[in-house]
Parts: sequence; structure tokens; C-alpha cells
Amino acid sequence: MKRWVIAAALVLAACGQQAQQRETSDADPVAVASETSASTIGPDGAAGISAALPMNVAAVQGAAADYVVAEVDDQVEGEAFKAITLSTGAEEVFRVLPTADRQHIHSVVTRSAQARSPAGEVVGQSKFAVAPPEEVVFCATEQFDGGNGFACSTAADGRFWRVYRLPDGAEPAASFDEIEPDLLHDATLVEMRWIAPRV
Repeated sequence: MKRWVIAAALVLAACGQQAQQRETSDADPVAVASETSASTIGPDGAAGISAALPMNVAAVQGAAADYVVAEVDDQVEGEAFKAITLSTGAEEVFRVLPTADRQHIHSVVTRSAQARSPAGEVVGQSKFAVAPPEEVVFCATEQFDGGNGFACSTAADGRFWRVYRLPDGAEPAASFDEIEPDLLHDATLVEMRWIAPRV
């Protein structure tokens, strides 16, 4: 049961950011803050968020004061919900996703090259080969935007996940252990996720 809950959480986090570059309509609540060039995401949180805050713009703005914070429409497998974006200028840096009851933050995800892990990794640039070994102890295969890949953390219930895409043409593997070492070495970081503590 525990693994199913974690798997569902990872699917929600992965799917929730698929429409990352959407425009915010005039009807959506927006709060504006100053821009920042440094954005971090890791085991302790993302963009200043370190707890399962209430899922609303005011609460998120209070924790992530350096961002433009906006509520946007999102969906997972056809089920609509409201997500919250954290942006600098015109670029979305983080997307905040809700718990199943839509009351609190479930996770914060990023696909932005502005974000950094504690080890300095950058989405779209860093490879699995440079990930700190103690932080990628637990890995599982995962599809990412139609490509083959995998996600890794410190454990099955880890707070911080790195998601990698295998090189183009790589065949899907039934398990992480079946992925060829050369393909693992060249896998590219495509997303980082922080999972909030339960309330």
C-alpha cells in the first residue's frame, strides 16, 4: 500500500507539470514579488517552501517571496485541479501541486534551468553520473513525456527526487537494475521534485 501511495504521488508530480508554460488568465489569482536568480530545490524544500502549506496563493507567496505566484488550471489523467506557479520574469521556475483533497501542498516540481539542487545540478544539463551517490540509492523506471527514464531518491519515501531521461533510442527496461550502465551514465536530468511532509 505504501509503495502505491508513493507511486501515485510521483505520477501526480510528473503529470502536474506537463503544461508548464501555460498563460495565466486574468481571472486567476496572482501575487507579484521581486525576481530572483537563485532557485534551490532539495530534501529540505523548494523556493523557500519547506512544509505542506495551505494550497493558496497567499500562503505560497508568504514562503516564496522572491517569485511571481499565480494560480493556474492543471490536470492529471483528465481530472482538473488548480496548481500554483512560481515564476521569474516570463519563465515558470516551480509548479506547486496539491494533495488529493486540494487543501495543502503535496509537492513542488521544476523543469527549469534556473533551479539548482543542493549539489548544483541543473535540469537539461546534469547527468546521472554526477548525482551524489548517497542521494540516488532508491531508483525506479519511469516514463517521462513519452521517453524512457527513471527517478531516484534516498529511499522509496524520499522527499527529494531527481528524474532522468535515457538517451534517445534507449529501450524501455522492466526495472532500474536492467538499464545498461552506459545508458545510466548518460541519462539527463529532466525534472526535480520535492514531496512535502504529510499534514
